[in-house]
Amino acid sequence: MNLHTFFIDVGGGQILRGLLTWSRIGNLPLAPTTGQTRLTSPIGLATILIVMAQPSSASPGRRFNDDVVAAFTRRYRRQPTVVVRAPGRVNLLGAHVDYNEGWVITGAIDRAVWLAAAPATNGILRVESLDFGATASLDLERLPPPVPERNAKASWIDYPAGVAWALAESGQQPAAMDVAYGGNVPIGAGVSSSAAVEMAFLLAWEAIAYGESVTSDGAIRDGAARAQLGMRAENGYLGVQSGIMDQFSSLHGAAHHLVFLDCRHLTFEHLPMPENARVLVADSGVRRRLVDFDYNDRRTQCQEAVAILRRHLPGVHALRDVPSHDFEHHSHHLPMDLRRRARHVVEECERTRAGAEALSRGDLSVFGALMRHSHLGSRDLYEVSIPELDVLAAAAWSAEGCYGARLTGAGFGGCVTVLADAMAVDGVRRAMTNAFEQTFERRPTIFGCAIDDGATVLGP
Repeated sequence: MNLHTFFIDVGGGQILRGLLTWSRIGNLPLAPTTGQTRLTSPIGLATILIVMAQPSSASPGRRFNDDVVAAFTRRYRRQPTVVVRAPGRVNLLGAHVDYNEGWVITGAIDRAVWLAAAPATNGILRVESLDFGATASLDLERLPPPVPERNAKASWIDYPAGVAWALAESGQQPAAMDVAYGGNVPIGAGVSSSAAVEMAFLLAWEAIAYGESVTSDGAIRDGAARAQLGMRAENGYLGVQSGIMDQFSSLHGAAHHLVFLDCRHLTFEHLPMPENARVLVADSGVRRRLVDFDYNDRRTQCQEAVAILRRHLPGVHALRDVPSHDFEHHSHHLPMDLRRRARHVVEECERTRAGAEALSRGDLSVFGALMRHSHLGSRDLYEVSIPELDVLAAAAWSAEGCYGARLTGAGFGGCVTVLADAMAVDGVRRAMTNAFEQTFERRPTIFGCAIDDGATVLGP
């Protein structure tokens, strides 16, 4: 018999915790229960014992904060001096345009990474990951080489290692730390769990080293510089040629406001989230590792398209610089694959700016239509969607009260983000669940999320 801790989300912010024993697991209808109860599978495959199941009245954020502090204290036998929260994000418009220096509309969400830390000695970073159930140590003066040089897949510890590497590259030796971290951002789902981890470690290092955020010459490091350092970790250490959107969104989120970011100038505006709108995230369950797919190839194709278009449009430095009428006039110079990729980016830049205008006047119908066209462009022109995402998006579009839906993040798996009327959330959820289950014979994970504040140091 095996003994495990279980957690069941029963809604309303309540989490059931307890101990679970089993010999063989079947499809078991678990109901919320308190105290000691024995449940037997109707098909006789398992007997489950639930012990001390207690609904928690604490918010999920408070619970994860307490969990990482408790884990830190248990492992290192002392209290943390720093606790950090860094959220994931959804991007509602602006697919694959950040590394083309375009515009994106994103929002930090109320799913986050919590990290507890304290200074250590001997130049060693010791880390416990609650999400992976693993521990690791790194000599910060002798970090492993970047992932591409190892000819290996990135591991969970490579994300904090990448931040340490980027800090050292910028002239700042990261301080030794003991760390415990975990959270509720789905991993590999397209809602920027990696950026949340990176920004949590960066803020912890800053707080421990300086008590505030400073650069090597003593100047205060602003959010844009932090985001650039996180992007450097992804590009240079992890080998993913991503843009700056994810880190910037995690840092600059604001409750009830979306972030409209110019990825060239790193200027942004907070756009109020309409009160009657809600965000759903539908997880396809297909996990992607960007270095294993064609993500980097897409960026290379965009750069090749710019090089060709620049021969005819000398002022073009990135695809954001190409108006649609100029693209139509000169696109015949591009090979077909590059033409499709560039067309998506050119049109997506225009969609995102139009979306910002629509949000400013509260026009969710127009904004939702732009989200739908964004998904179609990602599917047909940029070719980063998969059938699971297409089914979820189409089901949402067909549901009453859905304004728009599109794949979120890089694609190749992950999630669909849905913008729906507050009164229609249940119906949209049912439509997506039914369509997905009929097609793939399994249920998607669908959760609502609030647009929340960005990363912050919470204190000890």
